[in-house]
Amino acid sequence: MALTVDGIFALMPELFLPEKAQGLTVSVYYQVTGEGGGDYTCLIENGAFSLKREAKPDATSVVVIGAEDWIALNEGKLDPMQAFMTGKLKGTGDLGLLQKFPKFFKKPQKQSGPVKPLKDLVPARLGLAAGLKVTVGGDSWGDGAELAGDEAAVRALVCGLSDPGPALLGGQLRYTGDMALLRSAWKAWSAEPEITFPETPGGKALATLRRRYKGGASGTLEVKVDGVPYRLDFSPEGLSVRPGEVEGGAALAISDADFAALNAGKLNLVAALLGGAITVKGDMSQVAAYTAHFDADVNPAQGLLESMPERFNPEKAGDLEAAVGYQIDDLGYTLFIRHGACLVFPRLLRPCDTLLKAKSDDFVAMSTGTLNAQEAFMTGKIQIEGDPLLMQKVAKSFRRPEA
Repeated sequence: MALTVDGIFALMPELFLPEKAQGLTVSVYYQVTGEGGGDYTCLIENGAFSLKREAKPDATSVVVIGAEDWIALNEGKLDPMQAFMTGKLKGTGDLGLLQKFPKFFKKPQKQSGPVKPLKDLVPARLGLAAGLKVTVGGDSWGDGAELAGDEAAVRALVCGLSDPGPALLGGQLRYTGDMALLRSAWKAWSAEPEITFPETPGGKALATLRRRYKGGASGTLEVKVDGVPYRLDFSPEGLSVRPGEVEGGAALAISDADFAALNAGKLNLVAALLGGAITVKGDMSQVAAYTAHFDADVNPAQGLLESMPERFNPEKAGDLEAAVGYQIDDLGYTLFIRHGACLVFPRLLRPCDTLLKAKSDDFVAMSTGTLNAQEAFMTGKIQIEGDPLLMQKVAKSFRRPEA
């Protein structure tokens, strides 16, 4: 069913997360223009949400956006920062509230990103399991005993997500070679499953779990992130992460944003449990014990970038307006300063007025004052594309974090 402006707003009371807005009393007025638009005011009063189909020009924040752009924004086809920078979305009032407001609502997430073509996927996965030939339709890859079947069954098998037994019995897979060879291939594929996690903060945290696992645990835990279940199989030596439920086992349910915060050490597990941000099925102490077997996914450079709105000094910024890009190792962020307000987005959008590139350690050292900025620039530890004088003005608009 196609999304409509009214349909999107009608879902908001159902998707609202009251635990995210405790103690808040704010209002956001959406003036949606064009065919199918209207006036909508979202009210939060001490954590309780209500929606009124009326105008409220004196709201804490006011948004003006076209109906088609509002639908595209909610479908994920329009980037919010790009919409803001190009004038498709106009915000006045408390811009910081507008940036935080979507976090007060559950948002359906896609389980995975774009699916790899079989012509790329199968040869790469056969590198883990020699001696097999995989056939789907008229296409074949590899040499050896032939494994044939429909695309869904073959994809699930070579990705390490589905045991071959049920598909062989059901006829979705056909194999006449040595079963020991197929079991060996399955063991290799399942040990390193091919999973595409969502391009969200929580999805990125899921992708780091195997790397951050310290070992020493045994058992199985289901982690449901924004309603999508993942099965975590622990052994003292390693961790397997794959989509799927755990029947009758321990389970943890959490929002995407909270899962990212938990993994970054920004969300206390006990406080989250008591506050209802996390729900647990099974033995709570057992679930909590599993979390102790991971290193926190802490990136100092990311923390500094995300703290910029809190460190912004509007008096020093004055009438400064700028779109500033940061490329720190593989992190891309864009900072937007306008009308005495500062917003930061976890992606790099081009073009921007000026761009800073640096390695994470050098960026942290420069930001905390242990590395002189001029020295870092002269020695090439940081690179500026665009206007270096503008970057200096931007830097002076923020309080320095503690080293």
